[in-house]
Amino acid sequence: MPRREIIRPEGMPIPHPSFTPALRYGNWLFTSGLMATDFATGIAPEARGNPAVPLAGEHAMVRESRHLLDLLERACIAGGTDLQNSVRIDQFPTSREMVDPYHIERRVRIAPPRPASTSVVIEGLMVPACNTEVELLAIIPEGDFVKEGVFTGRIPAPLGGYAPAIRAGDFVFLAGQVPSDFRTGLASEAKVHPEFWEGNAIDKQTRYTLDNIAITLEAAGSCMANVVHVGVYLTDMDDLPRLDRVWREYFPENPPARSIFPVNSIVVPDARIEITVVALRDGGTTQKQVIHTARAPDPLFHESQAVRAGDFLFVSNQLAADAGGLVASARINPEYPYARNSSGEQIRVILENAAAICAEAGTELRHTLRMTTLHTDLRDYASSVSVRRGYFPDGQPTTTTLGVRGPLQVPGCIVSVAFWVGYP
Repeated sequence: MPRREIIRPEGMPIPHPSFTPALRYGNWLFTSGLMATDFATGIAPEARGNPAVPLAGEHAMVRESRHLLDLLERACIAGGTDLQNSVRIDQFPTSREMVDPYHIERRVRIAPPRPASTSVVIEGLMVPACNTEVELLAIIPEGDFVKEGVFTGRIPAPLGGYAPAIRAGDFVFLAGQVPSDFRTGLASEAKVHPEFWEGNAIDKQTRYTLDNIAITLEAAGSCMANVVHVGVYLTDMDDLPRLDRVWREYFPENPPARSIFPVNSIVVPDARIEITVVALRDGGTTQKQVIHTARAPDPLFHESQAVRAGDFLFVSNQLAADAGGLVASARINPEYPYARNSSGEQIRVILENAAAICAEAGTELRHTLRMTTLHTDLRDYASSVSVRRGYFPDGQPTTTTLGVRGPLQVPGCIVSVAFWVGYP
């Protein structure tokens, strides 16, 4: 099995001593969600420009993007690769205004085929002065294990200059797919006709998006049955029941692991959904294995608890909830409200359930490679991080921590965590 190696580039600012900026796992490199900050004064001094003449030189958001990409490059180099070998990159800006300046700098720094990309607007970051947080997954090429861009003229071409899909070994990474034709905004096939009662926005947008995903997978030598993990970004969590109705049609059996993110907006106005995909190549040596254990709650929605794909275990985002809603140990008695730390207890329950899923899959939670944590209130971060430290004696995984606008999938749940886990 690949070895898990924590990477800490010399001189890189970190928020606390246990933070892991990057992690190498065999020929894969994960970075944490990074921001252009020194974790002391907001935006790092190198990215601020001259406050006496703030309009001189590059736009402030371009400078921020450049410094952020510098940090990502340093993490890649320390791990034995570079930005050009990134296969997937996820951006979490706090406003649409950050997207174009960031794309300007990214085009300069990464040549085609650019990594499969996702950008969604979220509520907040751990450093409020920063305008975006970025995480990436890169490869360390060796022999036949190289990065390949996948393109097809059968779906609308995205505007961000990135590849619709990237293939590396047996894995296929799809860029975030949205229900757009990239000419007029929302695609006509994804719109509900205003003069008729027939049709529903999330149904039509989800079908259009999943159809394009199926086409892209085919072009990459894969298929819907080989999807192992998806990220679903929703602007309205009330869409989830109707989304799941469509989801069951496209994934009737052995659905992929799934992480659901409430977001403020998608890059295309009026879009209600964006979907990212990790899949396996048809006919490869890596096989998809659905994982389920009775020692953790059954999924409340149409997803698997976890899916193993070779040396990776993808665990669906976990909530401290079961069929009865928020677990009893995390509920607050309004008549005795200060006796319990709900966020800390929710993290503890999530980690215990994830540990049980890992055990069923033949690994341990301590081997987690990437952890994405969503908080409906970032003030809960301090209590939750103190709980999770004890679960990773070999060092923290790479982490991305985001503030999102609630609610999450279950009332009362204020934190959600998704895991990519390795094997010892």
